[in-house]
Amino acid sequence: MDWNETRLFLAPCFPEELRSEMDMLLPGELREIRVRADRPTVFVTATRTASLPWKPEKLQLESLVEALSEHSLYARAEETGQGYLTLRGGHRMGLCGRVTKTDDQSVLTDIGSVCIRIAGEWPGAADTLMRHLREAPSALIIGAPGTGKTTMLRDLARQLSTGRSARQVAIVDERSELAACVTGVPQLNVGDAADVLDGLPKRDALPWLIRAMSPQVIVTDELSGPEDASAVLEAMGCGAFICASAHGSSLQEAASRPALATLMARRAFHLYAVLSPEGGGQLSALYDRTGSPLPCP
Repeated sequence: MDWNETRLFLAPCFPEELRSEMDMLLPGELREIRVRADRPTVFVTATRTASLPWKPEKLQLESLVEALSEHSLYARAEETGQGYLTLRGGHRMGLCGRVTKTDDQSVLTDIGSVCIRIAGEWPGAADTLMRHLREAPSALIIGAPGTGKTTMLRDLARQLSTGRSARQVAIVDERSELAACVTGVPQLNVGDAADVLDGLPKRDALPWLIRAMSPQVIVTDELSGPEDASAVLEAMGCGAFICASAHGSSLQEAASRPALATLMARRAFHLYAVLSPEGGGQLSALYDRTGSPLPCP
């Protein structure tokens, strides 16, 4: 979706005073909409956070959520039990409120607030990384929340799987953020030769893709514990390159985490890219597989 399509999707779900605010925003400006029962609505843009006068009652908030989910909220209970819904166009609606446990499953029974994250596509975001990854597309993108890790990975997948030198790319989209699949179909551009496995943990998804799709490159989000590290090493042992992301403000901080330290010690990645805390997918440092600094534009 471009901004006009996004606005036409979102606007009918909101009252007039918020629709008029949306009309004044430029493409790419809006990042989040935070709506809380009985409290002011907040627009988070690229440059500011604005508190708006609309204070929805609880029933209004629930109606908003139902409208944004296109009246499929309770049919998608497995997603809501994880705290979010992927919306048409790849936007993501985080949910918060009262949760109960039923047969080891989390069930959201009352909604008190939502955070709508506006999906962004930045074609060309991974241009600098691609210059280093032509022969061996294996990279770890390190950054704090909101610095553009997911956007960078998405563009990396798109570039690797498009064009004359396209590789067979498989995407593990555990949190439905990279491709933003709805009923199995990506809503965001991840390239012509990319296959997406949506909603499955990495420890199960990576072996699945190796068996089913014979990928040359696997792209996956947030590596965390030892199970993720083990799955990555197993996939690499089967001949696949891995492009992934991890939380951290520096290479040293990422290396202090045991699971990532294991991967780094094995020189699993050919490139480490650290994103700037200023956000927007800006690179602050690049390192080769040994941890030696590379020129960073």
